[in-house]
Amino acid sequence: MTRALRESLQHIITGEVTDAQDVRKVYSRDASLFEIEPEVVVYPKNVEDIKALVRFVGERRAFDENISLTVRSGGTDMTGGPLNESIIVDVNRHLNQLKKVGSNYAVVEPGMFYRDFEKETLKKKLLLPSFPASRETCTIGGMVANNSGGEKTLQYGKTIDYVTELKVVLRDGNEYVLKSLTERELKEKIQHDTFEGKLYRDLFTLVREHNEILKNARPDVTKNSAGYNLWDVWDGEQFNMPKLFVGSQGTLGIITEITVRLVPAQPYRSLVVAFFDEMGNLAEIVDELRARKPTSLESFDDKTLRVATKFFFSFLKLMGSKNLFSLAWKFLPEFWMVLRSGVPKLIVLIEFEGKDKAVLQERARETAKFLNGRGVRTRIAKNEYDARKYWLMRRESFNLLRQRIKGKQTAPFIDDIVVHPKHLSVFLPKLYEVLEKHDLLYTIAGHIGDGNFHIIPLMTLDKEKERAKIEPLMNEVYKLTLSFGGSLTGEHNDGLIRTPYMEQMFGKEVHQYFEQTKKLFDPLNIFNPRKKVGGTLAYALKHIKRE
Repeated sequence: MTRALRESLQHIITGEVTDAQDVRKVYSRDASLFEIEPEVVVYPKNVEDIKALVRFVGERRAFDENISLTVRSGGTDMTGGPLNESIIVDVNRHLNQLKKVGSNYAVVEPGMFYRDFEKETLKKKLLLPSFPASRETCTIGGMVANNSGGEKTLQYGKTIDYVTELKVVLRDGNEYVLKSLTERELKEKIQHDTFEGKLYRDLFTLVREHNEILKNARPDVTKNSAGYNLWDVWDGEQFNMPKLFVGSQGTLGIITEITVRLVPAQPYRSLVVAFFDEMGNLAEIVDELRARKPTSLESFDDKTLRVATKFFFSFLKLMGSKNLFSLAWKFLPEFWMVLRSGVPKLIVLIEFEGKDKAVLQERARETAKFLNGRGVRTRIAKNEYDARKYWLMRRESFNLLRQRIKGKQTAPFIDDIVVHPKHLSVFLPKLYEVLEKHDLLYTIAGHIGDGNFHIIPLMTLDKEKERAKIEPLMNEVYKLTLSFGGSLTGEHNDGLIRTPYMEQMFGKEVHQYFEQTKKLFDPLNIFNPRKKVGGTLAYALKHIKRE
C-alpha cells in the first residue's frame, strides 16, 4: 500500500515523495513524547502541489478511510501535532520564501524558519514579537498553527494578534484568501451560492447564534491555545476568519501564505534578575511587576538552574564563545551568591525595552529596589552579553534536557498550563505538591507574568511503571488548573496529548461547537485527524515512544 500510494502521489505533484524507511522514522517524531510512523512523506514544491494533494486525498477518502494530510514544517511541536499515520506534508523544504517586507508588515510562506525571517525584518528594524523559545528552529507556519507566544507576549500579545491575512487551500482543493471582513462585506460574501459562500454562511450562523456562550467559554487567562478560537471570529462589526485558523493546528485546511503585522524593534534593553528564596508573596509581587509594564516577565526554577550547572560547559558553548574558561569567569557572581545564600527556589527575569537607554536603566534600578524591599535578592545585568546567560537558561533548558540526560527522556505532557497570575501564591504550592507526590524528576520554566508554566518531566519511557504515571498525573494537574479557571495550554496547543481533555475544559455544549466547526471545514476528516477534536487518550497513550 505504501509503495502504491507513493507512486500515485508522485504522478500528481512536481515535488518529491518518499516512503524510505529512514525518512519515515525521522517524521515519526517531533519534540513531543509520541512516535507515529507515516506511510509517505511529501515535499510540495508550490501551491499547485498542495491543491493536487487535497483533491487526491478527498477523492481517495471514498474507499480509504485512513488516508489524510498532516502538515509539518520545523518539527518543534511538543504535542504530537504534526504526527500521523498517513501522508506528512513537509512545507519546510520548498514553501519557505519571504515574499515581501513592507513598512509594517510581511508576507511569508509557512515553511520559513523564524530565525531567517527575523534577520530580514530586522534589516528594516521591524519584528514579529510572538516568537516562542524555539525561535531558532521553529517556522512561521508552525507559529500560526499553534498560536505561539513567548517571552514578549506579556506586552505584545500572541501570534493571533499579528496575522492579518492568510491564503489557505480548503477541502475542495482551491486556494482562498482569508481576511477580516466588515459586516457589509460579509453579507455580500454569504449571498453567493458557492462553496466559499456556504462556508462563510454556516460559520457565521454558528458564531452568531451561540455568541454569548462562546464568549463566556473563553478562559480567564491572558494566553490560550486550547480549542478553536470561535469567540474571536465575530465581534458584531468584523468577521475575522484568520482568527479561527490561527491555532487550529492544520485541522481546517492547509495554509500556503501568511501576512503578519510587524512592530518596531526596540534598540535598548535592561534586565533585572530576581532570586526568590520563598514564594509566599509571589502573586502580590508579580502583580506589582506587571504594573511596571515590562516587556518580559519570565521564570525558571531551581531545578532548571541545576541543569544548567550540571551541563555547564555544554551551556557555555551555547553562549558562542571559544574561550570557555574566560566565559566561565562571567558566572562568578552567581557562584558566590549560591555559596553565600543557597540556591533560590525561583529565578524571575524582568526585562524592559525602549529607545532611551538611561530611562531603561533607571526603571531597572527602581525595580531592583522594590524587590530588595520585599526580601528578594536581585542582580541588574551589566550589558546584553551579561543578560544572555539568563535568557539561555530560560530558553534552552528543554533542549539541554533532551540532549544531555542519559537514560531518560523529556516527556512534555503537562507542559503548558496557565492560570491567572493573581492565583500564583496559592496555585504553585498545590502544583508542587501534586508533582512531588508522583516521584518525578522535572523542571519548571515559563512566563510567570502570564501565569503560564512549562513543566517538563524526565522519564524512562521504555518502562511500563514510568509510563503508568502519565495519565494519573495529567488528570491531577489538569483538574487543579481548571479549578482555578485556567487553560490547559497557553501556547503549545492541543495535539494528541490535550485534545481528549477539551470537553472537560470547555463543557459538552461548547465542545460540540468545536466538532461542528471541524465538520464545516473538513467533513471527510482529511486534515490532521485526532487533533483539536476526535482524539482519544487511549490512542495517545498507545503511541508514546519507548526510547
